[in-house]
Amino acid sequence: MLHYSKIADTELAAQLCNHNHAAFTEIYKRHWKSMYIYARSILKDSDEASDVVQDIFTTLWNRGPYLQIDTGLKAYLLTATRHRALRIIHNSSRADAYAAELAQSFSEEAGSTDDNCNFRELCTILDDAVENLPSTMQAVYRKSKHEELSHRSIAEELGITEHSSRTLLNRALNSLRTKLTTLLSLAAVFWYF
Repeated sequence: MLHYSKIADTELAAQLCNHNHAAFTEIYKRHWKSMYIYARSILKDSDEASDVVQDIFTTLWNRGPYLQIDTGLKAYLLTATRHRALRIIHNSSRADAYAAELAQSFSEEAGSTDDNCNFRELCTILDDAVENLPSTMQAVYRKSKHEELSHRSIAEELGITEHSSRTLLNRALNSLRTKLTTLLSLAAVFWYF
């Protein structure tokens, strides 16, 4: 009888391809906790973190015979955890709050030269992304986020409707989220470690 607790991750992954339930159980025992902690550090919600881990293990079991794990198993599982958690943030209304919290954490910890450089670099990247927006969308974004104007005030200043102001702001935020997803992924990894 095999003692799965003594088998390396690479062998467990190979056994998973044969739908070996004992190998799957051992993978779960070894990695669920680190995946949960990582998901919770990103999502700030225990229930959502549990759901992320459950979804990943369900997918792992269902796709076991078809998975190709080129990196180590732990790296694969943590990467899947990060992607799933960031997808949840991206698809929820919390994406802006998450980005603001991330920026805030950078500014609060900006005691060292490296931290100051990282924060300035993050701000520069965000400013560049805003600069690449179409001019009206850029103006709406700046007036809303920098000047904290209402949609009515923005509409009056720019000579557009309130509805257009809302629509342009939503499009700007979606565009920025898309462009900055990679940056947020890297920042989340930096934040975790």
